[in-house]
This record gives sequence, C-alpha cells and structure tokens, in this order.
Amino acid sequence: MPASRKPKASARANPSALPASPEVPLIIRSLPPERGDVLALLRAQALALPGVTERAVYDVFCKEWTPAYYVGERQLFHVHNFKTGLRGTVFVGVRTLLPLVLDSEEVPEELRALAAGARGGHTKQVKVPLDTVDAVVGFLELVRVKWRFLTG
Repeated sequence: MPASRKPKASARANPSALPASPEVPLIIRSLPPERGDVLALLRAQALALPGVTERAVYDVFCKEWTPAYYVGERQLFHVHNFKTGLRGTVFVGVRTLLPLVLDSEEVPEELRALAAGARGGHTKQVKVPLDTVDAVVGFLELVRVKWRFLTG
C-alpha cells in the first residue's frame, strides 16, 4: 500500500483490519524532497543510536502511517507529516524524563521551554516542528536524552 494512501474506513474503525504497514523508507520517498531529506537525516541519526529500531505505526487519530522509533518496546519518538510540515513528538514522564530534559544543557533552550509548557498529565507530549536541518539537530539532542534515560 503506498504510504500516502489512507486505509479504508472499515480499517480505521477496526485497526486489526489494517493492511501490513509500509516500510519507513517508502514513507520517506512519498514525501516532497525537502521533507523527505529532513526525515531521512532524522532516521539515519536515530538508527545510529545503539538498540534503536523503527517501524511505521498507524495513528488512528491522524489516520496516517507514522514513522516511529523505539528502544525495545518503549517509543523514543514518532514523526507526523502534517500539511503545515513535519512534527516530531517525544513522550516525557513528568516525574521521570521531564526533569532530565529541563536540566540538560545539550537540549536547546527553546525545546526545554516546549517541554516545560507541554500539555498532559503524568506524561506530556513534546511536539517539535521539524522544518529545517537545524530543527532536526536540536530535536536529536532531546531524543538522545530520552535514549540515555531508556538505556541507562
């Protein structure tokens, strides 16, 4: 199934009826070149971290296949391709990972501010626009903090 096609309504209503997920490189190739290049860079850097794997997951809310990166069964981050651009999302626990992010000098100040203001209860979603290579570099610092936390 091409990455750009959405599953039929019956599949959205019944996730077990979804076809096999597309490979992440297929999702990347389906993007406009400027977005594909950004996601390819992010993918390469994420997969360079020991123990990181990737898979496409179906996001029922957004109704799309989404590249997601994992350490074991724990999600490191995922990326959405919205009309407004790519956006990376990292889940952070308020009492566990969030304090590490806020105290990290490696994570750019603007991302620490995003993390501090993120919505959620015990777990927050830090949502980062990924429209440039520079944005990817900063996002990867956030990802590395979570990776160290998960592999620590």
